[in-house]
Amino acid sequence: MERITTGPRTLPGGALAARFTNSVLVHEPDRLLVTTTTLGPGEDPYLGDPGGDAALAFPAACALEAVAQGWAALSGHDGPPVIEAVEFGQPLVVPRDRAVELRLTAVAGPQPRTATVTLRSVYLGNEVEHVRARLRHRGVGGLRDRVPVVRHPAATVPVPTALPVPPARRPEQSPPALSPAGEVYDAPVRRDRRLHRLLRYREITASGCVAELAGASATWWFGAAPPEPLVLGDPGLRDALLHAVQAWAPDTVLQPLGVDRIWLAGAGPYEQVTVYAVHRDRDGDVHRFDLEAMADGRVVERWTGLRLRLVSGGRPPGPWPAQVFGPYLHRRLSELAGIDVAAVLEPGLRRERRREHTALAVARLLGAHTTVRYRPDGRPELGGGRCVSAAHGGANTLAVVSGRPVGCDLEPVARRERAEWRRLLGGHLALADLIAAETGEPLSTAATRVWSALESLHKVGVTAVTPLTYTRHTPDRWVLLTAGRWRVATCVVGLRGVPEELSVAVAAAG
Repeated sequence: MERITTGPRTLPGGALAARFTNSVLVHEPDRLLVTTTTLGPGEDPYLGDPGGDAALAFPAACALEAVAQGWAALSGHDGPPVIEAVEFGQPLVVPRDRAVELRLTAVAGPQPRTATVTLRSVYLGNEVEHVRARLRHRGVGGLRDRVPVVRHPAATVPVPTALPVPPARRPEQSPPALSPAGEVYDAPVRRDRRLHRLLRYREITASGCVAELAGASATWWFGAAPPEPLVLGDPGLRDALLHAVQAWAPDTVLQPLGVDRIWLAGAGPYEQVTVYAVHRDRDGDVHRFDLEAMADGRVVERWTGLRLRLVSGGRPPGPWPAQVFGPYLHRRLSELAGIDVAAVLEPGLRRERRREHTALAVARLLGAHTTVRYRPDGRPELGGGRCVSAAHGGANTLAVVSGRPVGCDLEPVARRERAEWRRLLGGHLALADLIAAETGEPLSTAATRVWSALESLHKVGVTAVTPLTYTRHTPDRWVLLTAGRWRVATCVVGLRGVPEELSVAVAAAG
């Protein structure tokens, strides 16, 4: 066994040391390798910068590069491995006033060119594990390395909500103030230069998203040419691939917990990459995705079974672009009230063309050839056992589709005197007073909620004399109500380009 306590720039056997393996502590050839390095903002400009005096976050993409470098140093193979059984432990944060010591441990597996690698930080003699993974050379173990291509699942009610596509920009350019990518990311994600990789979204749906990323070289990620080799290629592109999923849940922080399998075609570089993120299932607050990155018409990277925990930011929703609201509404209605609907918010309403806007919104949900019919009382209908409801407000059209009767309403929050609200709401004004007292919001906001809730119930045939009662509210401005067997969920949201807030209500049978 060879022990080296200094900091050589080459590994045992003459291999060039990489960023995360530049000092060897223990080496047992073909069995064990332990290396160490330090991590700090001075030499690692890719550390996430949330602003202020907060600590700096070590990106998951760099953690994967670190374990790949440990595998390469032990196995002697320099191509990208297949990475399996990835488990992300405690997030690694780096204080602004000192460096953190990292330690990589690579233990050889039962087959050649396989290893289990762990990345830990060391402080005052204590070690904290941040990532653990199994890595192998492609083809080792007789396993198939080209799994079937990721496809969007056939959902009961698919929701292909397309975003407008702005002109592409170079990665070094600052994002336009109102570009779809910039709008999605401004609120839920730290504003830093890594996000410039996101060129545009093609689609954001309840089933996932499709985004285009700039495939710039690693030089742009590091701020200067990286002095050591990269086993997996540019980590900045991989980081952008993970961050692109954030638009699916803009009100939360997505914490990576693990990945079943990561396959790479090569290390790149690529001029431009399109990433497809597909939501597969959920277990409580943990959601599972498959990711596929394509460049030049071929798959260049595939993540199977990415597990993300949704960590609530406790923030009121918005202000967001209208296109992210439908998937958000779909998820929160299911989580809070058990209401299963597909939803879309379509901007650009022209009052004289309301039915055309309704048809467009429903087409976003069900496809371009969907026909919307209207009853004599003006309510929209669909065939095939599907129920639809639509509402217009604040220059937007809201449409919801479900397999059960459903009603929705969309109202700008209007400031009115109490006497006017009494005239509009009658006996339901007491409910508005209760909501205002419970939530601390102004009476006009609470009264608009009640008005939109009554309108959504009216669309499913519930009369205004049916008692409407308060159930509970949440920190992110949802208020849940009941009317007999009907559940009504209401939220107040701000949208980009809309001066007033909007009250949204969806009613469905319990």
